[in-house]
Amino acid sequence: MPLRFLATRYRAVSTLERPCSGRVHALGGIAVKKIWSVVGALAAMLLLPLAAQATTSMTIHLNGFPVDVGPAVCVPGDLVIAGNGVLHNTTNNAGDSWTTGTIEGSVTASDPSSGFTGHGVAWFGVEQNSSNFVTHFIADSVGTLGNGTPVRIHQEGQFTINAQGLPVVNRVTTTCS
Repeated sequence: MPLRFLATRYRAVSTLERPCSGRVHALGGIAVKKIWSVVGALAAMLLLPLAAQATTSMTIHLNGFPVDVGPAVCVPGDLVIAGNGVLHNTTNNAGDSWTTGTIEGSVTASDPSSGFTGHGVAWFGVEQNSSNFVTHFIADSVGTLGNGTPVRIHQEGQFTINAQGLPVVNRVTTTCS
């Protein structure tokens, strides 16, 4: 039956218009509430998959966690930054994700022979989707060697894979001063 026909055939009636038997017409009183309950339940069930596929984000705070940022180049060993940091990750319905992180704190070289200590900060990001992948970072540290010589180490790099699965960028640069 078309909805318009139902609306004209079964109209909601007030208590005064109901027959004395107390019988409720098909779309009047309690029957309307049942219909709305069923419609509401169906709508909720249809919306559940949408909520399950929503974009999700996560944040992690780091405190005193050592992060090895790779070869120091200017001094023996790797640069290790220990301090406060934060990591963020967002993933959407398609599985694409973006992850970034920052850490700042004391820096040392993993090889203690240089005696390098100081202050450092590092930032990185990773982005990926069904076609591409990119990772990049920047690390900067200022410190002194065991003999008191000041050293600044600046590093940056990027690695990218294109939609054909081929690496198109692969570089790391380090500047020592």
